[in-house]
Amino acid sequence: MTFSRVPPEVRLCRAEWSYCAMERSVLPAVMLDTPAAAFHHLALSLDLMPRRVKLKMDGRHSYGRNAPDTLIAIAAGAGGQSSWDASFDAACFYFSDAGLAAVTDDGGNVPHIMLGVSAEFRAPDIVRLLHALRHDAEVGQPHGKLIGDAIFIAIAAMLVDGRRRAALRISSTGTDWRVGRALAYIHAHPAESLSIDRIAHAATTSPFHLHALFRAVLGLSIWRYVLRERARYASVLMLDPNLTLAMIAQLSGFDSYAGFIASIRREYGMTPAVLRAEM
Repeated sequence: MTFSRVPPEVRLCRAEWSYCAMERSVLPAVMLDTPAAAFHHLALSLDLMPRRVKLKMDGRHSYGRNAPDTLIAIAAGAGGQSSWDASFDAACFYFSDAGLAAVTDDGGNVPHIMLGVSAEFRAPDIVRLLHALRHDAEVGQPHGKLIGDAIFIAIAAMLVDGRRRAALRISSTGTDWRVGRALAYIHAHPAESLSIDRIAHAATTSPFHLHALFRAVLGLSIWRYVLRERARYASVLMLDPNLTLAMIAQLSGFDSYAGFIASIRREYGMTPAVLRAEM
């Protein structure tokens, strides 16, 4: 499925992950015909000043000011008109029921999500995560799809129905065999470009459940653990004088040299060159 609503001529940035896509653009005050699409649409305002927004979707009207802590939401299958009264700098995020089902899989059942059509959808936790997703896109996805996929799974956890969320309440005491399998897989494939899908498959669970388990058992996200493990592995490879830093970044599974530098700095408080010199 192709996720896109923004015309290419006004698009400032675009990125795709495994389950979702983002387009950033600046549109002038306008009224648009918004055809129904097979995917959900969340528009995050990047302007400090709110603007007056009006949606007329499937015969229903919605009005809002689209303040910085709110979203415009258009559910899959809804079409009509949208308008705003001033230029609109926004990051638009798209995802489908199929994407949600892929990460929350309970035997192929598509989850019910708490999303309709709203010119003022209040969801501060989702707004925070979308800003993180936007940042990953705008810095060029230095860790490939890993961070974006993890963020999408966290958003999915907030959108699925309450019964599904209740089923995922996991005790933080003790360990879990699925986490153990996931850790064994991560440690056995340090040089590979790991995806959350592959890790979850090795743990014989869904990405959604593994995300919750990691948080409960280890107190951190899957992507944070993978990057920390890559940084640790890279520090061991630095002891080999025959390997350049570029070679070490590749052998450690980093998707880019920028991602390698960022992870080493986060874990050790210095650049790879300085860390190697101090060894």
